[in-house]
Amino acid sequence: MSAAAPAAATVPSPRRNPHRHRRWRGSTRCPASASPSTPARSESDDPSTTAPVNERQIKLVEFYAGMGTMRWSLERALESDAGAVVTALASIDNSEVANAVYLANYPHEDASGVLMRRNVEHLSSVPSLDAKFGGADVWTLAPPCQPYTRKGKQLHGDDPRAQSFIGILESLPQLARPPERILVENVVGFEGSETRNALVAALDEAGYVWREYHASPVDIGVPCTRDRYYLLAKRKPLAFEDDAPRLQNFALVGASDECADGIDGECRSETRSTRLTSARMRRIVEYLERPVDDWALSVEADTIERYWRWLDVVSPSSTRCSTFTSGYGKTVYGGSVLASDAFVKAHCEVDDTSGRYRLVGPFKEEWCGEMRYFSPREVANFHGLDRGWRLPSKELTRRQLWFTVGNSISVDVVAALMRELMRD
Repeated sequence: MSAAAPAAATVPSPRRNPHRHRRWRGSTRCPASASPSTPARSESDDPSTTAPVNERQIKLVEFYAGMGTMRWSLERALESDAGAVVTALASIDNSEVANAVYLANYPHEDASGVLMRRNVEHLSSVPSLDAKFGGADVWTLAPPCQPYTRKGKQLHGDDPRAQSFIGILESLPQLARPPERILVENVVGFEGSETRNALVAALDEAGYVWREYHASPVDIGVPCTRDRYYLLAKRKPLAFEDDAPRLQNFALVGASDECADGIDGECRSETRSTRLTSARMRRIVEYLERPVDDWALSVEADTIERYWRWLDVVSPSSTRCSTFTSGYGKTVYGGSVLASDAFVKAHCEVDDTSGRYRLVGPFKEEWCGEMRYFSPREVANFHGLDRGWRLPSKELTRRQLWFTVGNSISVDVVAALMRELMRD
């Protein structure tokens, strides 16, 4: 990046500007053939209320459940497994925004008591875990990532936000009925923390075999970066089958001793910068909605004028966009903005440092109205949430939806990992 980043890169409060209300003019709408076409579910499709006669229940506990996308990923992973039905024992999160999205997709789980509006630290003792969640088939854990992010203070286990997860790790070896399988998600860099060391030590003591991966949607052809750390664990005598199809597009970065046999050091130290993917990269146009409210999504002129150097601009024909975060629409680092192919060709060039398209300065008034944010539905599309996934736009604001969807996972990636985790 050729210029230093601003001290505070948040979208400013609106101020008077003669170009502020210029309508977004970019031609980026997807053709009808590319528009998502999966029909929305009815409430009778809710798997929490319907099940096959000869069902095989997969009992799930979601810690730090967010809006329920771990459950959605497991359901997708088991679609081809006849008779397998995901039964949620508990979905735990203290975010009312995330809980609202969860209930829009699993509306019966409020009355059932599955959705627990609680802080995880209040449930991490051995008696509580055994009593409430003992005998589960799968635990998913996506603890707060702020203690491990590169831009944070990197306090790791000393950060108060890490304490609930550490409490679970301390309890795990003492449980009378631990889960059969575990999936953990966090940011890349977590694997270098003391918390990660505590995680694998607890798994070893509790009798699990485990593998660690770095994975991103781009590895499987989705044009959106979201590089994350994942750990899969199975309780012995369950094991990972090396003769089964491997997750070849994901980087295997660590494994327990039982899994490490036959895994060479080159594979275990592999990084995405040195690995090529065989996946066909899709274009952004395949994830766009039609119609879309261009006026409401237009990037304000004030934001363009002040922060044009740091906007990551993509077009419908692009095959990559930046990671969407919970700050999308609030900070210029929260994700990419969209413009027409013609605009990008005329006004942008590739930044040598980041490899992203940047506007070529100085600031020009004609830029205003030419760029827009992706809608929450489009961000959900990038995250693998098809049209069956409901976004309660009448109950939540666009900013709230951006926050919770941007803070979520890639269902495409996690479903692939879940298939490996559930393979016996």
